[in-house]
Amino acid sequence: MGPVGSAFLLSLLLVCGRPVHSGRVVGGKDAAAMRWPWQVSLKFSNFHVCGGSLISDRWIVTAAHCLQMTWIPFLYTVWLGSIDINNLGEGVIHHVSRMVIHPTYNNASGDIALLRLFTRVTYRSSILPICLSHVRKKQLIVPGSCWVTGWGKLREGDANNPTTLQEAEVPIIEHQKCENIYNPLAPFLPQAQPVIEESMVCAGDLNKGKDTCQGDSGGPLACQIDGIWILIGLSSWGMGCGTSFPGVYTNVTYYQKWIMSVISRAEVLGANNLDSSDFLFSIVLLSLALLGPSCAFGSNILPGQ
Repeated sequence: MGPVGSAFLLSLLLVCGRPVHSGRVVGGKDAAAMRWPWQVSLKFSNFHVCGGSLISDRWIVTAAHCLQMTWIPFLYTVWLGSIDINNLGEGVIHHVSRMVIHPTYNNASGDIALLRLFTRVTYRSSILPICLSHVRKKQLIVPGSCWVTGWGKLREGDANNPTTLQEAEVPIIEHQKCENIYNPLAPFLPQAQPVIEESMVCAGDLNKGKDTCQGDSGGPLACQIDGIWILIGLSSWGMGCGTSFPGVYTNVTYYQKWIMSVISRAEVLGANNLDSSDFLFSIVLLSLALLGPSCAFGSNILPGQ
C-alpha cells in the first residue's frame, strides 16, 4: 500500500465503524436508527436494486453483479442516512460518477465493485463509514457471528421489499463446512475446483432461517472486532433465502489491496477534476443510445456506393 493509501486508511480509522447507536433480511427485525450508518441503498432510476457500504466520504463498495448499466453511472444513486427507504426528508441522495468493477468478476467470483460519488458525503450521526480491516486476511480473527443488514425481501417469493432497514445476526460458517454443504462430493474430489473460493465467506443461521435475500445483494456482512465494526463481506449469492444453505459473501479483506489501489490511484490522478467530464460523457452516450443502434454502435451504417 502506497503513502496515499496509508494516509487514507489512517484517516478513516478515526471515524469509521463507530455508530452512535450501539444498542427483514430473512428472519431479521427492524433496525434502530443510526445503528448501521454505513448502510446505503443503491438505486437505479430511483428504484432500490442493491445494498452497499460507505467506506469513505467519496466511495461505496457493493457487489459487481448489482451493476448492469456501467456505461451510464449517473442513472445510479446512493441513498444514505435513513433506515426508512421512503423517507425522502430524512435521507440524503448522492449521484454516482464512476464505477470500478473488479477485473476478475465472473458472476460469482470477483463479485465486488467500487462506486465513486459525484460529491463528498458529509458525516453525521446517521452517515458514517464502516472500517476496513487493517490487518492481513490470514491474521484477521473473525468472531463466531456477525450482522447482515438490508432492504431485501423478508421471504423468498415476496412481491415487495420492506421499507425499513432489516438486521439479523448470523453465524459465520467455517470455510470447509460451507464447501461441503454446497459441494457434498468435495471430500472425495480433493483436486476439483472448489465451489467456495478463498475470496468468499459463508454465513447464515441454518436452523432459524436467518439469511439475506433478493434486494440485499451488495450489502454488508459487518463484524464487531475489538469494539469496532469492520466490513468482512458483501452479500453475493446463495441457494434460496433462509434455507439450509448458508449465504455466500464476497470476502472484502481478500480484495482490500485492490480497493486501496483503486482509491489511491483516483486520488493521485486528481479525479476530482474528471467527474464533470465523466458525467457529460455519460449523457452523450445515453443520447446516442436513445437515437438508435445505428448511431450508438454504427452496426447499420452502409458503405459508400
